[in-house]
Amino acid sequence: MTATSRLLRALFCWQLAALDVALRGPAFYAAHPRAAGYLVASAMLLHLLSATRLRRPFRAAAALSLGLAITAQIAFFRYFHAPFDDQAAIATRLAWVDVRPVVVHALPFLAGTALAITALELAWLSLPRPPLPRRLAALALALGVLVGGPLREGTTEIRTASALVAAARVTPPPRVAGGHAPLPPLASRRARVPSILFILTESVRAADWCGDAAEPCPLSPEIAALLPSRLPLLQMRSTASYTAISMSVLLTGLPQLGSRDPINAAPDLFDLVHAVRDGDRPLSVHYWSAHKPSFFERADPAAAVDSYLTAETMLGHPIEDVEEAVAGGLDRRLTEECQRRLPSLAPPYLAIVHYSGTHEPYFFDEARAPFRPFGRVVTWSGMEDLHRSYLNSIVEQDRSIAGCIRAFLDAQRGAPHLVVFTSDHGESFGERHAIHHGQDLYDEQIHVPAFVYAGGGALEPAEERALADARRAPVTHFDVLPTLLDALGVLDHFALAGARASMPGRSLLRPLPAAATAVPITNCTEMWQCPLNAWGVLEGDRKLTAQAWDGAWRCLTLGDGEREVELGRCGDLVEASRRFFPLRPNGAPND
Repeated sequence: MTATSRLLRALFCWQLAALDVALRGPAFYAAHPRAAGYLVASAMLLHLLSATRLRRPFRAAAALSLGLAITAQIAFFRYFHAPFDDQAAIATRLAWVDVRPVVVHALPFLAGTALAITALELAWLSLPRPPLPRRLAALALALGVLVGGPLREGTTEIRTASALVAAARVTPPPRVAGGHAPLPPLASRRARVPSILFILTESVRAADWCGDAAEPCPLSPEIAALLPSRLPLLQMRSTASYTAISMSVLLTGLPQLGSRDPINAAPDLFDLVHAVRDGDRPLSVHYWSAHKPSFFERADPAAAVDSYLTAETMLGHPIEDVEEAVAGGLDRRLTEECQRRLPSLAPPYLAIVHYSGTHEPYFFDEARAPFRPFGRVVTWSGMEDLHRSYLNSIVEQDRSIAGCIRAFLDAQRGAPHLVVFTSDHGESFGERHAIHHGQDLYDEQIHVPAFVYAGGGALEPAEERALADARRAPVTHFDVLPTLLDALGVLDHFALAGARASMPGRSLLRPLPAAATAVPITNCTEMWQCPLNAWGVLEGDRKLTAQAWDGAWRCLTLGDGEREVELGRCGDLVEASRRFFPLRPNGAPND
């Protein structure tokens, strides 16, 4: 066997070990020296494979398996900056409707990479048999596994195999059948109960949206012109960077921790508003959306509201992912539905209007796009072009949202009314190695725009002053439901005492307490499996957070832009985190 053949054979045998070191980083093995046994075991496994006489079909199958496994690891790391494992596979299976568009867009890269690696593996497997005896290799393989055994996951081939097994076994959790326990009638303290238009948008981060009424609004000029006296909430933060978790927080006001059963059993915004009485008449509730209907734990969310509209309703058929709704320009259709339906609603009522066009692949009229050049292909070199597509979609959506708000205002005829606006989460464009959303809880992904507009005497002067005072105060999505209930005049109702005690948020129509409350933020819950652990604590203008690869918590200040500071400045948040999280995101005990 020539020196060149030996070198090529060594490259083949150690390829997965080298890939694992590249993905995890040398620091991982410095902290876990026993894990080096897995690297030896990986090399010996490939040595045994190459030392075995395989027929052509089996050799091709082995090469293809290696090509697919390596491609999966590289592609996942390229997007999430972390190794692919069983947790990521389970999350992919459960959230396939959201993952599918990303995979489809990446198919040319994935196919090309897999074919190139497979061809290389075939060439390697065709080399002369190595001189190292198979018995010695088998012994080294066994010893390597024993040495590295205490770790939950091994090298590339072990993680890939366990991911396939995990994905095959997992089944989506069942949704709750029917509605929640009925509430007693909630008499409002308001002499005139306002109608509320609650607009929820998708993936819009505060940094790319005009929030302050005193500033020019290049991305949302129509909303700004329509509501010049809106009361912005410039430091609003979502408590997750996934829509499903954010929606659950907005609807229930509850932390998304522990068992899903208590959250499912709690009354949500639909139940609460239905129980409110304007005199003897209950308020009606309406949910109109350009999204797919997959954000609710209820088996039949349509039964919980008086009118229900989704992307599937508008398209006339089920959809596999939100991409079809976005590409179909359903935000425009949704505004047409607003304009058609709102004039016929008897006030007071709650109308939740959920837009989707600012989700990837970002809908806009290319002929009218103000930001150029733009592109929709996700590549690191084209990140600025992708960001410009996102900005164009915000401008496009501004016209749609303004059209819905205008229809709502025209329908009020002097009656008290509120417009409440926020986004489910933000969006990343390469910051901290993240693209789109769901990877972390840094401000690109959770600092979101928000405002409240009050008209027709909906709020008392003291309440408007309290909202104005909250303009630059740290607030979260936990505060939205208490604020809505306060606006409807039922937050202090005795029948809601138990529900109110479970909510960490507070009404923004009242003076904010001097001391901020520590609240949990998380991307991984029992109701929502996520590919990468990320959770932490928010309190005032400080944030404690960590991801799966962090050895310790990170402390960040938020006042003048998010920046990391020494952990000692978040000592009280570390203590508070122990009430919420028994483990840190890396799996270590949170002690």
